Amino acid sequence: MALWIISYHIDFKMDDGTKVTRKDMRTIEDPDVETEDKAREWLSNRYKNSDDPMVDMVGLLAGINNEELIIDEVILHEFNIQD
Repeated sequence: MALWIISYHIDFKMDDGTKVTRKDMRTIEDPDVETEDKAREWLSNRYKNSDDPMVDMVGLLAGINNEELIIDEVILHEFNIQD
């Protein structure tokens, strides 16, 4: 079995000209995600299509001009499950 660990950050450009960066990570345990490219695609799709915030949004609910998702690292952790 494989477990993908993805660390990422989102850069928010605020309407006052400042930039705020928030970091987080996700884990994926999905047999359909077999490669690093698929893991990156999974995270990108989640970012684009989910209504749930992917980082802590405290203090960021107003004044965001734009934002950019940046994937920092993708780690594959493989392990065997013994019956």
